[in-house]
Amino acid sequence: MDNYSTAEQILKDYGNDLLRFAYSYLHNMEDSEEIVQETLIQYLKAAPVFENEAHKKSWCMTVAANLAKNKIKYNKLRQTDELMEELVAEEKEDLSFVWQAVKELPPKYGEVIHLYYYEGYSTGDIADLLTMKESTVRSNLKRGREKLKEILKEVYDFE
Repeated sequence: MDNYSTAEQILKDYGNDLLRFAYSYLHNMEDSEEIVQETLIQYLKAAPVFENEAHKKSWCMTVAANLAKNKIKYNKLRQTDELMEELVAEEKEDLSFVWQAVKELPPKYGEVIHLYYYEGYSTGDIADLLTMKESTVRSNLKRGREKLKEILKEVYDFE
């Protein structure tokens, strides 16, 4: 019997058990189905030799458990990333008065400040984007920050 036939047999014999087992970890049917598929893929990659049926089932359940645990870690990491993105977006909204002040800057200062702070570009990248020397970008950033500070002091009594 080749590996594909054995994988098919594993799905027939243990598919429901693997699905229920993965669901007990993940509480999500779509993710659980993915774990069953990934378990079969791992079987095809590893092509293990089993001593008996109990060993085969045990191997499959262990792989499914490990994959489900990894999925939980991945989902938590993804949720954390999404939360961080939301917090950054909220922070940007909270600092809208600063971005309003940036709009009052002369364009040559406003654009470098926007690209550097809001878009996250490095001074080298900004120099490439705007086709200017990196030293000019740094100089415009410095002058732009100084002018921004003046605007914020005047309008918002900010120091």
